[in-house]
Amino acid sequence: MITFPLSLSAHWQSICEVRGLSNTEQEWLFEPHSLTAKLKSQSQRFAVKVLSEQKIILSQPQQALLSNEANSVLNREVLLLCDDKPIVYAQSWLPISSNNINNQLHNMGERPLGDVIFQDSALTRAGIEIARFDKNHPLQSLVRELNLPIHSLLGRRSVFSLHDYQFLVCEVFLPGAHLYS
Repeated sequence: MITFPLSLSAHWQSICEVRGLSNTEQEWLFEPHSLTAKLKSQSQRFAVKVLSEQKIILSQPQQALLSNEANSVLNREVLLLCDDKPIVYAQSWLPISSNNINNQLHNMGERPLGDVIFQDSALTRAGIEIARFDKNHPLQSLVRELNLPIHSLLGRRSVFSLHDYQFLVCEVFLPGAHLYS
């Protein structure tokens, strides 16, 4: 049984520090636009499966990523499925505040976050960071439960800002993702 939220602790690096990526890996990891849109263009059927949505308290280092005072967030964990295959595990930290303008992000259900945030021209993205998750990383428990082959995984994360509301999105490419072909 998997305990959520899954740890995403890793050695995160800015894209200018990362070495040894193939052209295909760079194309997917450095994608500046909606990953949801890119995945939809590569498949006949796209779906989101919600794994967990829960309020969590961020540690000091986690709070520093968002560079704000929010210490509690809605932690949303989902699988992005292409043609019924899990391709990406995504985790979002959506700060809980009294600012009602962002409530729609707290009630996404099975709608992709990317479909909402990339429609707003006020959206900005901080630099993309990349990490490798080795075969012993706790994230592999999800890979095992999905009956996918265990191998090193690649992920990316970014802090987004939308009308002064900062939130983090992390996406890990699962075995079988286009990135590894």
